[in-house]
Amino acid sequence: GRNDDDDARRRRERETTSGELTLPQSFGAVALGERFSSFVTFGNFSEPTSGASGTAREIGIKVELQTETRRTTLRDGTKTPIETLRPGEKVDLIVTKDLKELGAHTLVCSATYYDAAGERKYSPQYFKFNVANPLSVRTKVRAAPRGRAFLEVCIENTTRYALLLDSARFDTVDGILAKDMTPEFGGAAATLHGVDDSPDAGLPSLGKRAVYRLDPSTGAAHYLFEITRANASEEPLTPQTQLGKLELRWRGAMGDPGRLQTQVITAGSAGSTAPSPVAAKMRQSIIVHPRPPDAEDVSTVYAETPFILRAAVEALAPIKADACVVRVKDVVSGVYIDGPRAVRVGALSPGQTVNVDIPCVALGLGVQTCPSLVLCDAVDDAALAAPAPLEVFSVIPPPSVVLDALKRVETIDVASPPVDVAPSLDAPIDSLL
Repeated sequence: GRNDDDDARRRRERETTSGELTLPQSFGAVALGERFSSFVTFGNFSEPTSGASGTAREIGIKVELQTETRRTTLRDGTKTPIETLRPGEKVDLIVTKDLKELGAHTLVCSATYYDAAGERKYSPQYFKFNVANPLSVRTKVRAAPRGRAFLEVCIENTTRYALLLDSARFDTVDGILAKDMTPEFGGAAATLHGVDDSPDAGLPSLGKRAVYRLDPSTGAAHYLFEITRANASEEPLTPQTQLGKLELRWRGAMGDPGRLQTQVITAGSAGSTAPSPVAAKMRQSIIVHPRPPDAEDVSTVYAETPFILRAAVEALAPIKADACVVRVKDVVSGVYIDGPRAVRVGALSPGQTVNVDIPCVALGLGVQTCPSLVLCDAVDDAALAAPAPLEVFSVIPPPSVVLDALKRVETIDVASPPVDVAPSLDAPIDSLL
């Protein structure tokens, strides 16, 4: 009858070794990005009065984490089994795993052993839980003038407990720059805890850095990033342009750290599918006076004698006065710049051309590379035209040319009207770039 069934059940319990956890068989949800930790106990729970008949031998313990796509071993003791476990003895261990996958998870705890009769036994136990996303991240990329874009980020707490959002960092891909433009407060729904010592200041900051308290289900924080190309002369952003990933760090209800990284964010609607209009183009040429006799190329110059590196700027659209600058992009060792490193361009109508002359001196003989010139926006320094640098062939000048050149250098006009040389730009190139 019933007593016989109870006796049989107790006898089976005495004859088996079971894995015991401080967890129920199903224990709710765990946050994605946080570290799962569990205290596991393998014990021989046979009756102590059973003596040697209840002793388990060669116990191999194993802890695994099963997801919908993979099975990961957290602890494997089957290759180094425990020699014996007498009734009442146990083995404790802690397993941890960073959770990186959403959905159902199963913690599988198993033990293989030999009972007193020499029969090999296998005893598994299963503990299920669900991994959910603790944060909801919404992003919006908006186009801005001069090839820029703004990335708006809204982070919401979806858990039933408060979170402390430590940081939201945008890691860009190669060729993209991001500047954090987030205001002092991350939104009305987020409480900022700073270094204020007043009674109402709330929790102290972590390492004197502001953290946002996200209330359960409703707390939110907002971030803003300015996105630009690392090289302004490159093509503008397109809808398929990859910008980077957003990395979030927070602390949960028990202070456990969490970390998540979004998928790659693209420019989307902020990227222009049409090529950006070109406001101007620039051509370079070499002006030498007097020209070396029998010179086969117009780029032949005399060494240590001034020549002109001319940039002809042609407007393709209306250009306002002082809106553009012809700037020396880099300095080379073979050609010295004997004049300003940056010259502002005056107002130009479409089709109008103006010459900007940069005095230079070739310091060595043979082929020398001239400094690179770039036509850029005077406001944000975005490149409008950047032709390849020219090369000159330097030869030894006769004495008469050297004397004449020294007289002429005093009368060289830096730029023809309406070009204006701004005094503020008449500075060493290192201070302008």
